Amino acid sequence: MQGLAWVFFVLFALALAGMYLGIRRAWAAPGLIAGVGVVVSIVLMTLISFAQNNSPFQAIIVGILLGGLFGGATLAVAWYFQSQEMRASAVHAETYPADEPQPETQG
Repeated sequence: MQGLAWVFFVLFALALAGMYLGIRRAWAAPGLIAGVGVVVSIVLMTLISFAQNNSPFQAIIVGILLGGLFGGATLAVAWYFQSQEMRASAVHAETYPADEPQPETQG
């Protein structure tokens, strides 16, 4: 991998991490984060492919396929853990309503 491809790869990794954290921490609307994150992933993967001297057709195909795949996988993981967390908090709220005293834990 050439030097410029490494820079784009690091930016790609940061974009995926930012997308994951944005969904998990609810920094903005999930649809907005998903849309921007996947598009940025596709663009960066295309630039990585261009930096490796691939043809424009190959770079665009690689960018769309791999960028979309990694972006989609990151979103799937983030939404899975987010939904599990929300489900657990709903069960907790159902089990221990706010108007009833919480049971004491033994330590």
